[in-house]
Amino acid sequence: MSGRGNFRGRGNFGSRGGRGSFGGRGNFGGRGGRGGFNGNKRYVDIREAKSAEIKKSLTHRARLRKGYFKLLEKEGIEAPEKPERGERPRRDTTSQSEIADTNGDSIEERKPLSYAERSKIVKERKDQKRKDELEHVREKRKMIEKRSKERVLKKERITQSTRRGQPLMGPRITNLLDKIKKDMQ
Repeated sequence: MSGRGNFRGRGNFGSRGGRGSFGGRGNFGGRGGRGGFNGNKRYVDIREAKSAEIKKSLTHRARLRKGYFKLLEKEGIEAPEKPERGERPRRDTTSQSEIADTNGDSIEERKPLSYAERSKIVKERKDQKRKDELEHVREKRKMIEKRSKERVLKKERITQSTRRGQPLMGPRITNLLDKIKKDMQ
């Protein structure tokens, strides 16, 4: 064996040796970064990608749930009942009369309200809501006015200058100190 040969570079299939009979070129498994199967199929359509993602998350969640129920069964803990498909878990729906019966008192069953009574209640609620909103708006306006006055005062203080037009640094420093104190609180 002479100096260059060894076992690399044998054959006439490529200048690089040690990459199989095709010399590591093309889509035959070389490390070129192009071609070949890498397992990450790019989706052409966004909807396909989204549906695949949803499917993946659903199967993952189902697997976790199954494992959780198996673990509960293994430890001897009774698993919570699964509601039927399309059926929501029921809440405690005891009526007022049933609660009263358990206390020993009997509440007369309510009579349905007349139209006038219902409209009166609705009107009262609307009035109360309107009053609350008006009060809220008033408070908000007061706060806005107060803040704008404070802003004007701060601006006047900060923009003070000497007779020669140089800015006064005292008010600016006090403003910075006030900001720091506010942040500390």
